Amino acid sequence: MMDKIIIKILKLFPGIFSRGGVNVHQMFDIVETKLMMDKRRVHFQFRRHDQNKNENANRLTYVLLLYGFFSLFMVFMISAVDNIVLSMTIFHAYLLFMMSMTLITDFSFVLLDTTDNLVILPRPVSGKTLLISRMVHVSIYLFQFGVATSLIPVIATFVKFGLLAGLGSIITSFSTVLLSVFFTYLLYLLILRFSNEKKLREIVTYFQILMTILVMAGYQIIPRLIDLSGIDESFSLHWYSYIAPPVWMAMALEAVYQNIYDTAHISMIVLSIILPIILFWLLNKYFAPSFGRKLSAVQEDGTVQSVTKTEKRYKRKISERLSSFICKSTIERASFETTWKISSRDKQFRLQFYPLLGYLVVFIFIFTRNDRGGDFWENLQTGNKFLWFIYIPLFMINSSLGFIAFNENYQAAWVYYSSPVDKPGYLITGSLKTVFVKFFIPVFVILFGFSIGIWGMKIIDDFVFGLLININCFLAMASLSKHYLPFSMQPNVQQQAGKFINAIILFILIAILIGLHWLGLIFPFVLYILMPMLLITAYFMLRNLQQLKWRDLAI
Repeated sequence: MMDKIIIKILKLFPGIFSRGGVNVHQMFDIVETKLMMDKRRVHFQFRRHDQNKNENANRLTYVLLLYGFFSLFMVFMISAVDNIVLSMTIFHAYLLFMMSMTLITDFSFVLLDTTDNLVILPRPVSGKTLLISRMVHVSIYLFQFGVATSLIPVIATFVKFGLLAGLGSIITSFSTVLLSVFFTYLLYLLILRFSNEKKLREIVTYFQILMTILVMAGYQIIPRLIDLSGIDESFSLHWYSYIAPPVWMAMALEAVYQNIYDTAHISMIVLSIILPIILFWLLNKYFAPSFGRKLSAVQEDGTVQSVTKTEKRYKRKISERLSSFICKSTIERASFETTWKISSRDKQFRLQFYPLLGYLVVFIFIFTRNDRGGDFWENLQTGNKFLWFIYIPLFMINSSLGFIAFNENYQAAWVYYSSPVDKPGYLITGSLKTVFVKFFIPVFVILFGFSIGIWGMKIIDDFVFGLLININCFLAMASLSKHYLPFSMQPNVQQQAGKFINAIILFILIAILIGLHWLGLIFPFVLYILMPMLLITAYFMLRNLQQLKWRDLAI
């Protein structure tokens, strides 16, 4: 709805665009088509849950509402902090971050897409018309996200600091959005200067993963760390604070709110209003066309920096050596290496799986945080909280079972059924071993090393026992779950439903395991008695999975 209103307003002023030799009718047709595609596109926040929805559903509306919900946290900050400089600095920093991450994660497909040059330019459409269409499209898109992110905090500013400060916050919010666009383009140009388009897309993928982790971590950790008592009195600006754009915006609003117009505040007003406009003009005049030419040149020349033969040989040797060491048959080795490579190259797998690594840090922080006062490290060393370090990775193992079964390119699974494989169980165990060796073992080793540094060598036997428990739980979950061949199933909401309930059950299981292990600390000999039994049960569960027949699989 908002985009249609903006288009109608822009159509009232066609002369703004026609003066530069732009075909106005073609421009609006292109922009309206792009906006329609935006509404149907699945944004990365919903990619795991949106496969079965109507393709005409306005997914953009849900994303805008989600951003508006996130901004409620800023309302809390503005209401709780009386210092206008501090509260407005926090708000504009949040806005700058959210808009930059939106450009990098959700709008990268537009900034990096050159298909317009192939589809539209062969038609009777000038390059100037196409360039202005892109710019108008980007502006409308950003305007919608800017409004969704800043509307509620701006209303809170009106209520908290009055009419003038509220009107000023509208202007500074607009300036912040312009700065986010400039910084994002500058980042892309810098990356393309020293890399290539393929590498740029890889970096965008990791930005998406980073944002997913930050959103999860922010809403779990930050509220536990913030102490608003006395924050106004302890707040002060240092000389280096003035290089931060959010401080410019905050001091400009302070000048309006408290009627202070000295040299420092006037400078901040100029920086917060005039500089973003100048930078945005430079972006449209020089940076955006240069970015388009650079990206097109990279794609036309095919200058994709391939991995050197030495690196390829190194990566190939890792998977081959590991597979020959831990896999029993050639079928299991083939599955191991295939799963290893797909998990490294498939973007959707990384977007789903890698944030779990960040969640581990969040959970460990929550469970080991000391709320009783005193020295944190001293309290940590005297307790048994290392048990959380042993069993928290079970969350990652449980989720991985679904990730290695479902894939958007599931049609390629025909190769399994066309191969002379009598025991497909080896295909399943090969992929399970990949997940365990590639993802679980490195995390477990890192946590083990961290725990050794805190609690000392006395916990080695606990980690060995915990490793055996984790292996048994992993194999038990694999045995009790539906048996899917690796990456053979279409992503489906119904098939992947119930994850929240599974997470709760798994959390209860981890709590039980920690409780039993804690009891074992009282009688250490019990751990040594159970270790051989755990090895035997793990062996038979693995063997049972390897003996699965075709009739046992879920197809």
